[in-house]
Amino acid sequence: MYVELHAHSAYSFLDGASLPEELAARAAELGYEALALTDHDGLYGSLEFAHAAKAFGVRPITGAEVTLADGSHVTLLVESANGYANLCRLLTAAHAGTRPKEGAEVLPPSLDATLLSELNEGLVCLSGCARHGLGIRNPNGAATLARAFGRERFLVELQRPYERGDERRNAHLRDLAQALGVGTVVTGDVHAHNHRRTPLQDVLVAIRQRTSLDGCEAERRGNHESVLVAPAAAEDRFPLDRDAVERAGELAGRLEFDLTEDLGYRYPDFSDTGEPAIRQLGRVCDGAFAERYGEANGRKRKARRRLDEELKLID
Repeated sequence: MYVELHAHSAYSFLDGASLPEELAARAAELGYEALALTDHDGLYGSLEFAHAAKAFGVRPITGAEVTLADGSHVTLLVESANGYANLCRLLTAAHAGTRPKEGAEVLPPSLDATLLSELNEGLVCLSGCARHGLGIRNPNGAATLARAFGRERFLVELQRPYERGDERRNAHLRDLAQALGVGTVVTGDVHAHNHRRTPLQDVLVAIRQRTSLDGCEAERRGNHESVLVAPAAAEDRFPLDRDAVERAGELAGRLEFDLTEDLGYRYPDFSDTGEPAIRQLGRVCDGAFAERYGEANGRKRKARRRLDEELKLID
């Protein structure tokens, strides 16, 4: 069954018009088994979404739509804990340098595609959205990432927002997938959980563009098709791409990473001898404690109790 692998919440600032919980609840109402949240250049709402989705009986898939240095977009989906770590590293790199000193212009996130090629383990890469996708804007760049990820973890994304040029664009993307030897996958580029929320989405885009609704007509999703719809309705949009529809569900089945359970932390062992790290940390703290507090007194006894409590907690 079809699974939506490309959806934005309000954490895609001034673009997504629904809260993560609303997307999760609506997905459950529509009968989705799983749903991916792929906000712009961040994982801001991912944990909130993961908890909400599980509460509603929907399996959450973690991901992000990432902006590359050339301005094109790719959709990254997490397959494993290692993939999540790599996605965090990539997003950190994309935001590096975007907050300059006071008075300077704030820069948008931007990721070097070479770094994405290097830190690809545990991630699945889709070729991006209909408007700014790498497959449309830079087919050669898509070919480079396809080689880095391999045919099982790079897929060409097909969308149908019912805008002029849909058929021509998707025909081009099918040809690209065939040339690269990879599969296609259908996504919806969801920006609202319900049609009632689409007027707000228009207003958010107008605010982002700092203009009126009429002034941002080209940027708005004026046909209001970027809404979470039932799996069967999504399938009906792609009569020529049934395999790409089915592949969305198949891919979702591989994306088993669970943000609420798969991030267990184990204190590392930094020694060559196998001595527990907590014992090493205790020695370091004892030495610093003796240097700082010196002779026995009431303050020293209180500090010692506090240090012992902290070491116990860490252990």
